Amino acid sequence: MTDARSAANGAPAGVALPYRLRLPGPTAVPERVLKAASRPMLAHRGPEFLARFQAIQRRLQPILGRSGVPPFLFASTGIGAMESAMVNVAAPGAKVLITTNGQWGPVFRRLAEAIGAEVDEVVSDRGAPIDLDGVRRALKDKRYDAVFTVHSESSTGALTDLKALGAIVAETDAVLACDSVSGLGGAEMRADEWGVDVVVSASQKALMCPPGLGIASISEKAWALIDRDDRGPRSYFDYRRFRPMAEKGEPTYTAPVAMLNALDEALTMIDEEGIEAAIARHARLNAALTAGLEALGFSIFPTGTPSPTLVVAKTPEGLSAPALIDRLSDGYNAVIAGTRFEDLKDRLVRIGTMGYVTDGEILTDIHQISRAMTDLGRNADEAGAMAATAAKLSA
Repeated sequence: MTDARSAANGAPAGVALPYRLRLPGPTAVPERVLKAASRPMLAHRGPEFLARFQAIQRRLQPILGRSGVPPFLFASTGIGAMESAMVNVAAPGAKVLITTNGQWGPVFRRLAEAIGAEVDEVVSDRGAPIDLDGVRRALKDKRYDAVFTVHSESSTGALTDLKALGAIVAETDAVLACDSVSGLGGAEMRADEWGVDVVVSASQKALMCPPGLGIASISEKAWALIDRDDRGPRSYFDYRRFRPMAEKGEPTYTAPVAMLNALDEALTMIDEEGIEAAIARHARLNAALTAGLEALGFSIFPTGTPSPTLVVAKTPEGLSAPALIDRLSDGYNAVIAGTRFEDLKDRLVRIGTMGYVTDGEILTDIHQISRAMTDLGRNADEAGAMAATAAKLSA
C-alpha cells in the first residue's frame, strides 16, 4: 500500500492500514488463541495434554447440542470432515439423498459417487431454503441409508431449518448427516433435539481457530449404520477406530497438538461469553452488516432464512463485485470474498460475521465499503449506512 493510499484512507502518511481478514472462513484468529497455538509441544498421550483434550470434548458437547458419544477430533480440512461422514454412513450401492441449494451439496454428491453410492438430489434454487416437501416425497418413494444436508451454505448465505428437516428424516430409518463447517459455534445447533445424527465441522470459522482440525459428532442411531462392515471404503476416517479412543478421552492418531491447544483457548473464550450469547452476537452483527449494506444499495442474496455467520449480497446495479473486492484489498487492506458461480461473479460478495468479530469490525466494513464505492465513482451514503448499522448494533 502506498503512502498516498494510507493518507487518503485515514492513516498517517507512511503507515499502512491494518490487514483485515473478512472472509467467510478462514477467519481472523484472536491473539490469545494464536498464543495458545504456540505453546511448547507436549506428549500427545501424556497426562497434561489428555486433560486438555478431554476438556475440549466436554466443552464441544453443548455447542453441538449433543450428549452421549464424545466428539471425534482429527487433523483434516472441512471437506475431509465431510468425507469422513460420507464414508462412514454410505457405501458402494448404498442409496443416499442430498439436499442442494448452493455449492456444498454437489461436494457431497462428488464424495458419494467416489465410493460408488447411488445418489439422488433434492435441488432448490441457489440461496433458497431446501425443499422440505421434496425431501419428504423422496423418502416416501425410496429407502435411503442417509440424507446429507448443509447447515450454513457459505456460498449463498442460506441457513437450513435443521429442526424441520430432522423431523422429516426421523420418521424413517435414514440417518441425517450435516455439514456445519460454517455454522457450528455461530448458528444454533441442537443435534440431539433435532435428530441430526452426524454433524461434521472444522476449526477455522465460528470456532475462531486456524484451519486444520476436523470435528465429527454422532448419534446412537447413526452408530447402528456406521458399525456395519459394509460401509466405506474407509481407513483414516473410520469412525469405528475413533469411538473407543474418544470414549477413553484420547486422540485416535498423533494429535495435532498446536491446533488442539488453539481450540482449547477458543472454547475458553466461548465459555466466557456463553454459547447462547455467542449465537446472539452472531445474529446481531449479521443484522447490522446487512442493514448497512442495504443502505448502500446492496441486496441480500438468500431468499430464505440467512445464515448468521456471513452476509452474501448482490452489489448495486452497475457496480462490479470484482472491482469492489480489488479496491478493498488494494486500497484498504481488507479482504472479502466473491463467488465461484460464474454467472454471479460480477455481482456477488460474501463477508464473514463469524468467529472473532466485534461491533467495530462491522462499522469498519461499512466505512471502508462506502469509501471504496466512492473511489470507484459510485455515490455512497456513508452517513446513512453507518446510522443503519449502528441502530442494529445497539438493538
